[in-house]
Amino acid sequence: MDAAAEIVTVGPPTTSDRLSLARKVFLFFMVEGLPLLGLLYGVWLFLHEGIRWLDVGLFVGMYVATMTGIELGFHRYFAHRTFETTRPIRALLLILGSMAGQGSTLLWSGLHRWHHAHTDIPGDIHSPTLGRQGWWQRVRGFFWSQFLWYLDSPAVVLFARFMNRHRADPEIALSSPEDTQEFRIVRTMPDLVRDAWLVRLNQRYGLWVLLGLALPAVLGGLLTGSWEGAWRGLVWGGFVRFALVQQASFAVNSVTHTLGTQPLACRDDSRNNGVMAVLTLGAGWHNNHHTFPGSAFTDFRWYQVDISGLMLRALEKLGLAWDVRRPSPESIAARKRP
Repeated sequence: MDAAAEIVTVGPPTTSDRLSLARKVFLFFMVEGLPLLGLLYGVWLFLHEGIRWLDVGLFVGMYVATMTGIELGFHRYFAHRTFETTRPIRALLLILGSMAGQGSTLLWSGLHRWHHAHTDIPGDIHSPTLGRQGWWQRVRGFFWSQFLWYLDSPAVVLFARFMNRHRADPEIALSSPEDTQEFRIVRTMPDLVRDAWLVRLNQRYGLWVLLGLALPAVLGGLLTGSWEGAWRGLVWGGFVRFALVQQASFAVNSVTHTLGTQPLACRDDSRNNGVMAVLTLGAGWHNNHHTFPGSAFTDFRWYQVDISGLMLRALEKLGLAWDVRRPSPESIAARKRP
């Protein structure tokens, strides 16, 4: 299914939806404050006790697992439907992506489809460049898209309750003339909200977030046979990993729309950034992605490392992924800037 066909009716956000100041403060604390406290504690622990190989292993393992859930799962599968796969792998990708704590699968996918329908033009909910002239405005836009944009997106708080009300009959939400942000988001993804199995897993989002914290703690405890090992596993594989995966993913909004190269002709400000490509397992080749959003891969040159793409190629060879979409070499060549 072509996700692009699902987003053409999305309208720009209205001013009718606003979060109260108290809710904004609470949301900011939950999204930015708690992960920052966990990261700072990890820094304190490193300075006082150093870091052990098991800590590194749990951090790297959980980072790769949850970033895979975001990039290969939330992004390439659920948001863009660039390939098909088995139900167990879909469930695994949903759970891993949810463990990253960036919102449920449906919320993330709907917001991302919205972004692609209005990238860097009126209606984009987290563009760092839209309407910003001069270096100071661009700096403000950068920090807005990295840290603050969701404070003007009430659906971030309200969407789970909205889906609980409508999951028994999603057609009511899809056909409703109401124009709140939740209704506009759900209309971007009829293919997803009509999947009752997916919606059931999606509504257990809080459980998956807790699993992302509990899993490294349990592994640390079992591998060391100690409560200290469990605590260190929670800190490095849970708290520190959570904060860094979050900020790396958010930087796709800010960094890859302001810093990097634009080898392909595209209507927006998306850019390729090699550092971001490594940190996000392939999303940093963002100019490539925005030029061909229906592509399951972002590596269009030999030196462009796309780790999520490598995983997908392995699944395809094993027969666990099919209908994998890729642009032809001729179409890529036709979009190259002179």
